[in-house]
Amino acid sequence: MIIGAAAAVILIGIGSTLIYWNLPQTKLGRILDSAASYMTEMDYVQARGAYEEALTIDETSELAYRGLADDLMAQGQVQEAEDVLLRGYETTGSQILLQNYTATVLNEVVEKVNAEQAGLSDLQRCLEVLDRSSADPSALELLTASASRVLAPGGQSRIMLDGLDGSETFSQYQSFAQRLLDLAKADPAAYLPAVESVCVIQAPEVYLSLSHADDYRFLLEQAKALGAAGTEELLACLDKQAEVSAYFAPMFDEFEAGNFEAAKGFITTADYTAIRDSFINETMDYWYGHSYIPVTREAIMFQPTEKGWMFSYVENDGLALPTGTIRILGQTMLDLGVQRSCIEYVPRYEVGKYYPHTEYEIVYWNTMVSGIATDNTNVVSRMNYRFAEKIYTAEGMEANMIYDWGGANEKRQKE
Repeated sequence: MIIGAAAAVILIGIGSTLIYWNLPQTKLGRILDSAASYMTEMDYVQARGAYEEALTIDETSELAYRGLADDLMAQGQVQEAEDVLLRGYETTGSQILLQNYTATVLNEVVEKVNAEQAGLSDLQRCLEVLDRSSADPSALELLTASASRVLAPGGQSRIMLDGLDGSETFSQYQSFAQRLLDLAKADPAAYLPAVESVCVIQAPEVYLSLSHADDYRFLLEQAKALGAAGTEELLACLDKQAEVSAYFAPMFDEFEAGNFEAAKGFITTADYTAIRDSFINETMDYWYGHSYIPVTREAIMFQPTEKGWMFSYVENDGLALPTGTIRILGQTMLDLGVQRSCIEYVPRYEVGKYYPHTEYEIVYWNTMVSGIATDNTNVVSRMNYRFAEKIYTAEGMEANMIYDWGGANEKRQKE
């Protein structure tokens, strides 16, 4: 009986040990210890398998998520490590896992920004952090500091300019900026610097396709409501651009129809001469230009000046191929004391087929300078038009001129 009792005790002890040995938490501990040993030995494949086995036992194990993320980071699988930490946070609600996820994401963004390899998608990673961590100071600071380097590499921003290759980046920028604005509305003071850096892009040249002008205006209006500096001037630029584009739209129609006669009445109106004189006297508001100022229908460029933000139309066919260009003479050009009024029109041309390239010029001027007078004291000043068709080839330019182009003052007279 004594021997039987002793045997029973031994069996109970062995059974208890086996039960304890196979308890989930005990088994989990052994596997985590094994995984840690593998990590020490840099056997990352075995370590990964151990951590993944641990999570099958307890999907809420913070240590298993952290260990698996460390294993993936050691193998250079950064994105996979971020996914593990995020999954761990969403499963456990652990603030430590969230902090690790945040630090991993932001460190990766910093590395790419410093290497000048960052893009808009990297700034969006900052927003993903902010979505989960509210107004995380580190994420906001990184977003604010990095925006100009990402949105305007080399001091030039084309993020809102459609590419000639058919690419379009504005929709991605718009989605990103709108997401930031939505976050900012809950805490304007904290987000204001980031909003300013994203919506008011700080660069000497900021390009915008006019097909996106209304959408960009909507972003600026929201940023303005949050108190972002520079938005009022940019909105004023867009207002001025819309006004100018509407004013010149009928002349584009006339020129495209080949009706150059319509320019005679147009360039002598009070509105046109006021535009001309504003450029000559440097009193034009928001619209920037010198000498022959282009008006196009595809894109504009914003630029910061001593007078604040101003804009100019893009004529550079390497950035936006114009479907026709009108140019205004905005410099002093006197003919015996009379300021010329001039307009030029350049029809559209196909990419790669610039030559032969034709331009048309209509000038309203004092016709006295077009002839030779032996006694100018008796000559009466006569204003009239000059029409020029200029054909450019790779070898040079050939001009066909009509000096006295119709009208009551076609011929000079003497008294």
